[in-house]
Amino acid sequence: MINVDFSPYQGFIFDLDGTLIDSMPFHVKAWQQVAKEHDYVIDPQFIYDRGGCSSYNIVLDLQKHGCNVGSVKDFVARKVELYRSNINQVPLFKKVFNVLTEAKERGAKIAIGTGTQRINVVDILQIHQISHLVDFIISADDVTEHKPHPQTYLKAMELMQLPPEQCIVIEDGMPGIQAASAAHIDCLVVDNDQFIKLNKA
Repeated sequence: MINVDFSPYQGFIFDLDGTLIDSMPFHVKAWQQVAKEHDYVIDPQFIYDRGGCSSYNIVLDLQKHGCNVGSVKDFVARKVELYRSNINQVPLFKKVFNVLTEAKERGAKIAIGTGTQRINVVDILQIHQISHLVDFIISADDVTEHKPHPQTYLKAMELMQLPPEQCIVIEDGMPGIQAASAAHIDCLVVDNDQFIKLNKA
């Protein structure tokens, strides 16, 4: 684990799943259940490798790999239904959450930049009673191009009215790490609530 000096940053953009919340096991379980209903098995690593991607794009990837997904829309809807049935059990990652609270206390702007649906972000924040700590949400519903495209983070900076050099992204997934690089923002790479490395823009 590395030590990071967060004092230069005025804008913090947090990925949600696998970064701020320990939700990936719940997502994997939901994906595996839908796959089972379609008579095949998904390797959990397939989902972990796509952390930060939208559910729609993950289903398209499954299709490209020869999996029978039927209706893409219905497949996504069923996965979302299964995940949301357990959303109140999803915990926060403590160290990453501490970064958020400390940044907020010193007046930094806080955004969530995620590939999940807005309703999931809103519900998670309400469940943990932390909605008041987040200034902006950029979800899968708010962009036309998903990670690894930088649009999520570019929109976050636009809303925060800050330049890239004053912002930092906190991310666990490769698509999001690539998106931060493309947006020319420093990126703290995390893994299971551990700070792995700081990628400078």
